[in-house]
Amino acid sequence: MSDTPSALRALRKRFPRWAFLYNPFTYRWHALHGRTTTLIADTPQELAERIVRHQVRQRLTRPQPRR
Repeated sequence: MSDTPSALRALRKRFPRWAFLYNPFTYRWHALHGRTTTLIADTPQELAERIVRHQVRQRLTRPQPRR
């Protein structure tokens, strides 16, 4: 995959608080956030979509502070 470096740069720019890895032996893209969150996808586009869905889900399930 010749565009792997540019795809990694784009992911890192779009999601600066996440770490990204590409495994060329399994052709899998990995996103890591904190100690407990790991997302895996077949393409960088699919990985970006999973990150967005994860972030939305986190916002929806996080308890709101009392006012």
